[in-house]
Amino acid sequence: MQYTTFARQYGHFLTDTVRRVRLELEGPEGSYGLGLSVVSLPPEDGPLDYLSAAEKEQYFGFRYPKRRNSYLLGKLAAKMAVAGDQDDLAGIEIQHGILFQPMVAGSTRRITITHCDTLGAAVDYDPRLLAGVDMELVDEKAVEGIRRITSKREEALNGELGPELAPPVFLTLLWTAKEAMSKVIQTGFTVPTELFEIRQCTRDGQGVISLFKNFPQFKALSILRREYVYTLVLPAKAMTDSSEARLLQALQELLPD
Repeated sequence: MQYTTFARQYGHFLTDTVRRVRLELEGPEGSYGLGLSVVSLPPEDGPLDYLSAAEKEQYFGFRYPKRRNSYLLGKLAAKMAVAGDQDDLAGIEIQHGILFQPMVAGSTRRITITHCDTLGAAVDYDPRLLAGVDMELVDEKAVEGIRRITSKREEALNGELGPELAPPVFLTLLWTAKEAMSKVIQTGFTVPTELFEIRQCTRDGQGVISLFKNFPQFKALSILRREYVYTLVLPAKAMTDSSEARLLQALQELLPD
């Protein structure tokens, strides 16, 4: 179904479930387009016209609700990030490469996807860029597990944010930055986690900016919510200070409280 047709027929569904925005980043060497989406878990009786016949078959073939939910969040977020007004939503096929990295079939566009609990998010980005996104719940039960891959130097960075974040929030922020960076290089955490060490965190008016010890070419832009942290990693040279601020503002407006 064409996006415009879907929007006319299911306007309430989109209003309640989908947030998306398109913007241009201005860097020193050019402009780069981004399509960002954040979706809430659709209701069980919600429309599925954005799925192809094969995707519907796969969706209904999952035995457990949790697996169905994660599948739906990923597909909906990806399609909403990629789709233009005239695009056939069911025709947008998200495939996976040899390292399970998401790909848009038949397109040069690139995409990165994440989901946690009842939220999903995706970023459709210019093929000249490299990008990774991650979103994680702030879970006190996970603190000790995250701390095991966090150096003392990294934990001390919280003291530089002024005021400090609650430890579960700060550790989740570090985790999302590392996870998003691992998606940029398409390895996941199959390499030593020390590779993704954070060397600096600074509070911006709209969020937190983190820099990597071993990947100085990249920045992690994080938005903090009460229950989760969202982080997008992009090349530093893809953004001027003003476009970075606009991106952070767009993320603040896009992400639900």
